[in-house]
Order: sequence, then C-alpha cells, then structure tokens
Amino acid sequence: MSSRRPAEIRASDAEREQAGQLLREATVEGRLTLDEFSERYMLAQQARTRGDLDAIAHDLPKATFTERHRPISKLHAVLSGIDQNGAWQLAPETTVTAILGSCKLDLRRATISSEITTIDSRIICGSLDLIVPEGVDIEIDAAMILSGRSVKLSHSTASSSLKPLIRITGTVFAGSITVRDTPKLGERLREVATGLLTPPRNDQSR
Repeated sequence: MSSRRPAEIRASDAEREQAGQLLREATVEGRLTLDEFSERYMLAQQARTRGDLDAIAHDLPKATFTERHRPISKLHAVLSGIDQNGAWQLAPETTVTAILGSCKLDLRRATISSEITTIDSRIICGSLDLIVPEGVDIEIDAAMILSGRSVKLSHSTASSSLKPLIRITGTVFAGSITVRDTPKLGERLREVATGLLTPPRNDQSR
C-alpha cells in the first residue's frame, strides 16, 4: 500500500482561503508589502497541493523581527509636488491635500496598518496619482466636481474579503484621480537607475 505524503495531498478551497487570510494578516502586521501580498495571494489561489500552500507562507511563522516605518497619515502638496515611493508605511487613515499641486503615491513596496486603508483626498486644481500592486482591491468614493478619474489596471480580479482594500474618499474640484498598477516608462527607467528593481534572488546557490 502506497502512502501519500501530507505535502502531496490536494489543497481544498477552504485551505486556500486560510492561506489568503494568513497572508492578509501578515500584510497588516507589516511582514509583507502590498506587492508581496499580491504575488503570494495569486500563488495561493493557484495552489494545487498543501505543499504549495506551505511554500507560500514558509517564512511567515519564523519572522521574529520586521523593520517598521512610522505610518504616514498626512501628505500636503500646495503649489508643489509629492512623490512618495520606496519602502514606507501607510496609516489606516491618510489625508492627502493637493492644491495647485500633485501627489503621487507608489504603494508597491509600502506596508499597511489595517485591512481597510482610507485615503481622504482634498484636491483643488491638483492631482492624485496612485500606483498599486496587482490584486489589491480599489474603491473610489470621492466627490468629483469638474474633475476626472481614471482606473488603469492591467489585470482585473474579483473583489475578495481576503484582499486589502484601498478606499479613496474626499472631494476633488477641478482635479483628477488616477489609479494604475503599471509604472510609466520614465518611472521604470528611474527605478532601474536607483536600484529599486533588483534581480530575483537565486536560493539554489545556498
């Protein structure tokens, strides 16, 4: 009689959901960035065996220290521009003010402090540009007055209670809100120049 190892047993829908919950909690705790959550969440939904699920979260229980950044809760651009990128932490409720100015928030390497993050926008003749990783739920509930909004996501995925939610509220007058998950060519070139995009690690060399 052949015995099957636990890692080879097919994963159930409930186990995939549990893995998604674990990833979401790790993201809220600051262990995973939003970009890392998106990548692992997609892998969890595609996992075929319990071993696949274990591999996705293999480093989470062992994490004893996580570098934390002071949450940013206020951003003001008055007759100026803000470009917030790199590793940073977004507060559960963040106020963004752009008056005759622009504010660009790159959330791909950011960490969050809550399952639902609210960005309260107060924009007058200005703009809010949000770059998000794939797989994060976005909800725009801002009052748009003589303004425009654009959501450009390369991959549209169904909303899920297991995914972090970024909710944009507030008022926009004669301005714009743009949400996208793909950086522009100039931004990608700048990321390469500054070392933000690093080559994947090869763990087989250990």
